Amino acid sequence: MATLGDPLIDLGNSLAYWVQADDDRFMRALRRQPTDRPGMLTRSEVTEYYRQRSGYAAGDFTFYEVFGLFRLAVIIQQIYIRYVRGQTTDPRFALMGPMAPALALAAAQVASRLGFKG
Repeated sequence: MATLGDPLIDLGNSLAYWVQADDDRFMRALRRQPTDRPGMLTRSEVTEYYRQRSGYAAGDFTFYEVFGLFRLAVIIQQIYIRYVRGQTTDPRFALMGPMAPALALAAAQVASRLGFKG
């Protein structure tokens, strides 16, 4: 998939899937790559590396982190409701019920860095 627009949105979306060793159990349940293993970069380190290599000076990356997490929460919620309605039968989707609220909470916690209180 390719988009035109702010490439930092793509980075924020990618980092929503990036799991670190210090993440909670809900985030760790999303892990599909070994990003939480010793020696792997943290999300913050990935962001800094991207900035250095791309030349983008994004300033505060918080908006992009929140956007990526909230977007993933919506995707997870859509997959879960399809499972509940019997529109898909993959048993892995049965476990996604509590993940959407957990991701929304993670997004709210990140957003609190910007002063968001709601």
